[in-house]
Amino acid sequence: MSNRHYQMLAFCLFLTMVLLSACGSAAGEEPPKREPDMISHHSRESVNPPPETSMYENADAQEEQSLAQQAKASTEEMAQVTDAQAVSLDNHLYIVPEVTHGTRWNLEAFREEGREHLKDTLPGDTVIHLSTDQKAKMELKQLTEDIQNDTVSGEELDRRLESIQEFMKTDV
Repeated sequence: MSNRHYQMLAFCLFLTMVLLSACGSAAGEEPPKREPDMISHHSRESVNPPPETSMYENADAQEEQSLAQQAKASTEEMAQVTDAQAVSLDNHLYIVPEVTHGTRWNLEAFREEGREHLKDTLPGDTVIHLSTDQKAKMELKQLTEDIQNDTVSGEELDRRLESIQEFMKTDV
């Protein structure tokens, strides 16, 4: 290659470096605007309203578990289930059964069968959140232990169940 080719190659590399560094620069960006947390100077009302309290604020987490215990016992009677974790709040049931190895090949059919089994054995107004997700199982197990140790309030139970529901890929 001639000297001219090396000069063109060096110029292209230099130009690329300049363009890349200019693209990554934050000099032209404005910082994100924050809403003030303080009282507005026009009124005495807070700009940001206080967070809403949960409707389960005064609920006793241990007393809410009768539906979960009934569902867990019913689910563990199924041949494909080796263990189950269940927590309930009001008429919502969150349950994660642990299934036999062979059943894991057809989880979709098992979930449908599990939902039908629970619909037949539980009161009609029960909202069933059934999943076979392992992360949801671990979180429900930890929550069950916290409920048994009486370290969970009704409001915290509601909050934690909302986050567990995100792990549950399927629910009805």
